[in-house]
Amino acid sequence: MKIELRFHGIQSSEALRDHTARRVRVHLSRFAREVSTVVVRLADVNGPRGGLDKRCQITVFGPRLGTATLEETSADAYAALDLALERIGRSAGRELARARWNRRTGHSLRKAS
Repeated sequence: MKIELRFHGIQSSEALRDHTARRVRVHLSRFAREVSTVVVRLADVNGPRGGLDKRCQITVFGPRLGTATLEETSADAYAALDLALERIGRSAGRELARARWNRRTGHSLRKAS
């Protein structure tokens, strides 16, 4: 699983990079064979004005998963990251379970027209 980190308006630090990589592995390592790339974007939306302005956008790519994107906003970059990773982990798990069920039963998610 390849992890890409991108920062916009937030000072990139070694501690934040390490925390991000570690948390991605904690939440998504069980899908390592299903997830090829994880892109984490951390941004300061409001700049120095403060408030709920740290946005974490996570995009996960995988052959059976396709592309899944999730966004979370918080006053703290670490909190936004942790919330987004928890949500994307649950979402990826549901999507992969659906894909396994559909493959096993022969059902398709597409409606017949």
